[in-house]
Amino acid sequence: MHSSLIFSILMAALVAVSISRPTATEDRIRIMARTTISRIKKIKDEHFQMSPEIDFGPDIDTPIDGLTSIYVHLSYLQLRLRVPPAQHLQQVQVDLETLLSTLEGLATSQGCTLPNPETPVHKEEAAFPVTSNYLYLPELQRYLEKLCLNMDKLKWCKDTDVAEMFLF
Repeated sequence: MHSSLIFSILMAALVAVSISRPTATEDRIRIMARTTISRIKKIKDEHFQMSPEIDFGPDIDTPIDGLTSIYVHLSYLQLRLRVPPAQHLQQVQVDLETLLSTLEGLATSQGCTLPNPETPVHKEEAAFPVTSNYLYLPELQRYLEKLCLNMDKLKWCKDTDVAEMFLF
């Protein structure tokens, strides 16, 4: 009886530690996000020197509700940064593709359903790719920074109607 009580206490402690400790996948996602943030900062410094007098409106603050919303919003930003693919954005696009693949694997392992996030690219984005990239790169940076602070959101799917947010 005494050994079974000790075993139960040890198992409960092990479960508590494993729940609070980040997984290897979470660590990998955080590293990928931080690497991409660093690349974006470098690209902005080297390729997007725009006048501070230009106002593109308020920053978009997209919430991080769970794994599904993270995957959908990053997919949305990935599509926007492909218009047209600029040479200096190629590594960010590869990083984002790898991050999305990791998130998709995590979602699948957790039984999350991922909607098809593809939305049509607007004519304005195709006609003004530099401006479009100038808008979406900082948004991607802010979102990845927020993701690094909210890694706990990767633990659940949060099946909300996130896909509808991005359809225009």
